[in-house]
Amino acid sequence: MTDVVVSIRMPSSLVSELKTLADYNHYKDLSEEIRSVVRTKCLQYAQPYASELQKLREELSQQLTINKERERKSQLVEDLKKLVNELQNEK
Repeated sequence: MTDVVVSIRMPSSLVSELKTLADYNHYKDLSEEIRSVVRTKCLQYAQPYASELQKLREELSQQLTINKERERKSQLVEDLKKLVNELQNEK
């Protein structure tokens, strides 16, 4: 892979926004931020469904966690009801 120098014109508002992003993402300068954006977009275009699949995986994981938590709570409630009934029957 060879390096190529590219010159682009941007509005000053876009430059300031990119500088802010570069600071936030801990890049040294604006060129690294631009390379990062281009790399991300290139990967999105090369694999258009990868980001959607990742979102679906995260949603499924969250739903599974929520369902497991509900099951644990319902099991705990049932166990507590059994204990209460046992204590009432002992009296």
